[in-house]
Amino acid sequence: MDVVQRYAERTAASYARIEDVYLHRDNGVVPFQVADVNYWLSGEAPDRIPDDYFTNCESMLQYQVKKIQRHMETYDDDYIPFLFPWYGTGVIPSAMGAQVVFQPKMDPAVRGTVITSPEQVRRLSLPDPSKDGLMPRVLETIRYFRENSDLPISCTDPQGPFTTALTLAGPATLFVWLYEYPQAVHELMEFCTEAFIRWIKVQKQEIGDQRGRCCFPHGIILPEQFGKVWLCDDDCGAISPAQYREFVVPYNASVLREFGGGTLHFCGSAEHQIENLAATDGLLGVNNFCMGNFRQIYRMQEVFAGRIALKVCDFSPLCIAPYYDELFRGLRRKGTIVASFVSPELAMNNGKYENVSRTGENIAKEAYACLRRHCGES
Repeated sequence: MDVVQRYAERTAASYARIEDVYLHRDNGVVPFQVADVNYWLSGEAPDRIPDDYFTNCESMLQYQVKKIQRHMETYDDDYIPFLFPWYGTGVIPSAMGAQVVFQPKMDPAVRGTVITSPEQVRRLSLPDPSKDGLMPRVLETIRYFRENSDLPISCTDPQGPFTTALTLAGPATLFVWLYEYPQAVHELMEFCTEAFIRWIKVQKQEIGDQRGRCCFPHGIILPEQFGKVWLCDDDCGAISPAQYREFVVPYNASVLREFGGGTLHFCGSAEHQIENLAATDGLLGVNNFCMGNFRQIYRMQEVFAGRIALKVCDFSPLCIAPYYDELFRGLRRKGTIVASFVSPELAMNNGKYENVSRTGENIAKEAYACLRRHCGES
């Protein structure tokens, strides 16, 4: 099936609706996604996960293509199909010596740290994407996708300068260094920023201009005129506003400026960073898995109004209709995208994610019906 051509008209309409969000136009609808084409494995039913997902490019390709086909045949939402070379959140640290663990039916994870003293920061070397860590495997997968499909290809999960620094040194160590060795932290952040920028550029070159868009922050396309990069800052909730402003914001801004702007993702609550996010140069969109913290969502909408698009996300809640009924009671429709991430083994409940056992198809159908009701023309 030629997914690109078959659904060209539909995806063009979705692209225009998402573009309107970034332009802060009110066209009477809220673009939405029932996100059941997730490239990660966490929360997926184990019996649906191929044993060779991370060792066989064809296996990864077919796993994603089958999900895409099933979704496009079942739901008329604003998902735009693409392929994702997924090797976990530790790709950049792996190229700097971090140990990556592949556990059965789970996403790759990083074990241990790389540096233990401030003096080691200056000994770090920028990685060679052709041979270091998981980078060559990502590039091999991009090439395979390019040769065996016409679908757009995303860069792999990038994380960000701060998450990379935390992975290299360990959170306990780095948070102490913020106070005791601030200059070493700045040097580490500069290093991680340069490594991040170089790695994104290498992937974009491998993907090629002919594949078009390659920026899909958590599966939601970033219109090209609003930048060409996304980063993750899941630890922004654990750092003070003053420290985040000093040690993180300038480096995130360097990344965003390098690629003409982009978006930032974080999970959970970081209400104390909203003003810092709004002041980050080049930040044009925020993706928040809000874990039911609607107060944070409404506050971001106030602060970001007319400047930063907001993508309101969560793993599908345990009680789907009540969750979205409450969300939409205070949600502004302008400048907003909503996505419900389908997870048979995880559910958002009472502000946290719980292990559950549900049927993905049933979750998706209920979420689709609910979002379709709320997101249609007002």
